Amino acid sequence: MTLKGQLHTHTTFSDGTLTPQEVADIYAALGFDFLAFTDHDHLLKPAYTRMIQQIKSDLILFYGVELTVHCSKGYVHVSRIEGDSDVLHIFNHPADYDLTIKETTDCIKEVAGRHPLDAVEVTHHGFYTPQFDIAGIPYPKVAADDSHDRLACGRGWVEVDGDRNRDAIISAIRTGAFRNCYAGDIHKRKPSGLHRMQLA
Repeated sequence: MTLKGQLHTHTTFSDGTLTPQEVADIYAALGFDFLAFTDHDHLLKPAYTRMIQQIKSDLILFYGVELTVHCSKGYVHVSRIEGDSDVLHIFNHPADYDLTIKETTDCIKEVAGRHPLDAVEVTHHGFYTPQFDIAGIPYPKVAADDSHDRLACGRGWVEVDGDRNRDAIISAIRTGAFRNCYAGDIHKRKPSGLHRMQLA
């Protein structure tokens, strides 16, 4: 079974414009099978966990938090996404930090020395950033929306072949057993060394 999933979203519980239920409803309408909520740690409003538990949806839902992690170049974001017994950590949107490729790779190494890292995003608000889809960043590369509003939903996502199981999805991401997918025309982009991209 192929599962279509989104690993990076924001809601009104941090700086998003949509409630958790609205986010779930939008991604369900777009044909997604799983969804991670990753609101910012420093903006997180009370009752976030409880609100996510109350969402009514057939989607596989993941509770997550986008952590603010300090490094020698400033600060970066790492999503911590919880499964049933496993946890996934993703280094988010490297294009946001205005660093060179070498500075980015050094920053990823520095962060990985203090925090677990399982994957690195190769998108900026759902749009492919090929400069980070390189062998010099030795992690599986994931596509994600980092959505804050309705317009940003459904631009970039992952597809996993397997069971509807949170820990199995996490394991597939960690081991690179997934495909990155993008809305729109990407036929001129070079496929990642780890993952096959496809047109939505």
